[in-house]
Amino acid sequence: MTGFTAANTTYTLNNGVRIPAVGFGTFANEGAKGETYAAVKKALEVGYRHLDCAWFYQNEDEVGQALAEFLENHKDVKREDIFICTKVWNHLHEPEDVKWSLQNSLDKLKVDYVDLFLIHWPIAAEKDEATNMPKIGADGKYIIKKELTENPEPTWRAMEDLVDAGKTRSIGVSNWTIPGLQKLLKFARIKPTVNQIEIHPFLPNTELVEFCFKNQIIPTAYSPLGSQNQVPSTGERVRDDPTLKAVAERSGHNLAQVLLAWGLRRGYVVLPKSSTPSRIESNFQIPVLRDEDFKAIQEVAKGRHCRFVNMKDTFGYDVWPEESDGQLKQE
Repeated sequence: MTGFTAANTTYTLNNGVRIPAVGFGTFANEGAKGETYAAVKKALEVGYRHLDCAWFYQNEDEVGQALAEFLENHKDVKREDIFICTKVWNHLHEPEDVKWSLQNSLDKLKVDYVDLFLIHWPIAAEKDEATNMPKIGADGKYIIKKELTENPEPTWRAMEDLVDAGKTRSIGVSNWTIPGLQKLLKFARIKPTVNQIEIHPFLPNTELVEFCFKNQIIPTAYSPLGSQNQVPSTGERVRDDPTLKAVAERSGHNLAQVLLAWGLRRGYVVLPKSSTPSRIESNFQIPVLRDEDFKAIQEVAKGRHCRFVNMKDTFGYDVWPEESDGQLKQE
């Protein structure tokens, strides 16, 4: 492997906006207060210029604090040099709530606009007016707004209005399937620029990735390193795969760097996340894969389809009903 690509690789969205190919994920897994602040501060110092945020993460105030301090202390870096993405959660899909959600994120992030605003999941839920959180049914799951879930046009129109208002430069989606994207593309005045989805060698998502490219939508990979969890049906883990470990060993780089390099070689954005300073730094030092190493990882990914992130037990709604949870199957 030769060369490091993270610091200078960008892609062009379908509206002409440039997006850094490596972003820093800010989901904190209920980390201690201050953990996100420290991680984002380190990421910016290392050189990350793409921050992936969300209303649901409930830590945008820490991201905003770290960003504001970094910009204050680094006068050579401007706000426009940092690509910021945030997302609207399920219970905020009504048009007025979409606009409230983005403004709430802007206030916490201490910025006037974001570069990308996503619909986090293609599921609209009822809102508990008392708590401004999703309304939970007797079964412990979200109460779904069926009509707005099946027809997201009002939500998307509100997203488009926010582009017109200068509150976001781009809009897109996350966790959307091909049928959902096909429906959206039929009525969208402003096309989605991004579809953020789970992608790693155990879930290459080949068909969906190719559909996105064909329609000028940039795939963005969350969980690009897979999961620490085992595949329920086999007990396998991404980090234990012998082929992946062999590629990393002969390349002289760690497994995370190799998996991120595979994502960049496939042409999409990758979003590693960590709270460990050394890993934050090494995840930004991404080499260029040799052809034989890329092909070896492609062989590992061939026929794999194991999803680690499935919120159906929380939502009471399955975004991917055709899948068996945790199973390996042919794509």
